[in-house]
Amino acid sequence: MASTIVGRSGRVYVQGEVLQHHREDQKLSIFKAESGDESFVLKRVSKPFYDQSLRLAAEFAGSRRLRMHVDCNQEECILVYPYFRSTLLALIKEDPDFPLAGQKTILRHVGEAIQELHAKDWIHIDVKPDNILVNWTSDKEGDKTVTNVALGDFDIAFKLDSGASLRTPYAIGNVMWRSPEGQTGSGVTKASDVYSFGLVCIYASGGGSFLLLNNYQELLKHGIKLEQEIITRHFTFFGPVPEGLLKQVNDEDWCNALKGASAMAEETVKEQPELRFEQWGEGLGPAALDMISGMTNLDPMARSTIDQVLTHRWWQEDDLDSC
Repeated sequence: MASTIVGRSGRVYVQGEVLQHHREDQKLSIFKAESGDESFVLKRVSKPFYDQSLRLAAEFAGSRRLRMHVDCNQEECILVYPYFRSTLLALIKEDPDFPLAGQKTILRHVGEAIQELHAKDWIHIDVKPDNILVNWTSDKEGDKTVTNVALGDFDIAFKLDSGASLRTPYAIGNVMWRSPEGQTGSGVTKASDVYSFGLVCIYASGGGSFLLLNNYQELLKHGIKLEQEIITRHFTFFGPVPEGLLKQVNDEDWCNALKGASAMAEETVKEQPELRFEQWGEGLGPAALDMISGMTNLDPMARSTIDQVLTHRWWQEDDLDSC
């Protein structure tokens, strides 16, 4: 017999398939659930995250761009979320020719979600394609129209004191989508979310082959850490490394490591200048290249703000799908 969960609202949810296993604690796995004729997602979480989620939901009540829980069960620390058909990661994998207008709709709403967070001094820290939820409809020809988009997963979201940065003893966020300062855990700010969003824009626009690493085992065989490979690759794309990044990180060991990765990147660029984003990004068009270059500036203090991103001329180049 399927297990049921009763939300604080009194609504009954029938637990279904497992959507994601939690590696350390199976009780914290994520499940699909049904209630009436609607689908939901049940997420068992730790008590600290449960409490933070209540705070976030209260602070961003009514948000259309942030996927906040719509019900909860305090005794079991379960949060109930709206169900989405897919993520941006899966959507682009399944449909790499997804039309530009649809891409822009998705990216625009992600930008608006980040803008909401930043306006209240929250940073997401884990902006990546699989945390971007997407619903769409399809016509008879299979062409998709985006109907709803939300940024989710606030497990490591953090509220900054005004003008402060987050410093941790470890890297923070997903390794593939972190900012350079996020790789060090030092000097993480709103600008770090913008950098990650810039990588998401590249991915959505067809640049996933430059960003995604599929040769983990090969790297390990040669004693190369994943973080080292990604930092060096990003410095190759967006370098050279400015003093502003080193100043932001402000840690001697990390600064030496970043300088070493930067030197390796510059040697690579001498042999393969086409690896600079300013060259391979030309295919995105001059407006997109300009916008994303501002988002991926390696100097966090010189990086575009989310407000600047959302007022960039790129958004006006084509009409967005209504959503």
